[in-house]
Amino acid sequence: MSLDLKLDPRTHDLFLNRHADMQWIDGAERIAQQIEVSLKTLLGEWFLNTDFGVPYFENILVKNPIRSSIESILRAKIKDVPGVRNVTRMEVDIDRKARLLRVDFDADTVEGLIRITLPI
Repeated sequence: MSLDLKLDPRTHDLFLNRHADMQWIDGAERIAQQIEVSLKTLLGEWFLNTDFGVPYFENILVKNPIRSSIESILRAKIKDVPGVRNVTRMEVDIDRKARLLRVDFDADTVEGLIRITLPI
C-alpha cells in the first residue's frame, strides 16, 4: 500500500481538514492524484529530478502539434505512475482558436478503472 498527502483539487496545495490537519490518501484516489500531478508538471520543473514531467514546450505547445505524438507522450507519462497498468482509452482535444488542450482518458490500475478529464 502506497500513501500520498492529499492535495486540494482546485489549488493543488496541501489539503487541510477543518482541524488544519493534513490527510493521507491511498488506493484509486492516490493513483488519480499522482497522474494529475505528473501531467501538470513541466519537464525539468522539479529541481530534484529534472527528468520528471511532460515535455510541453518541446513537443506539445508548438505551432503545429502532432496529435499522435501528444497521445504517445501522455500515455507514457501516465503509465509511469506506480499502480497504472495501461491506458485503455484516450481522447485529446486541441482547440487551436482558444489555445487549449484537453485530455480525457481511462487508466487500468491495480485499484480498478480510473477515468480522468484534464484541461492542460
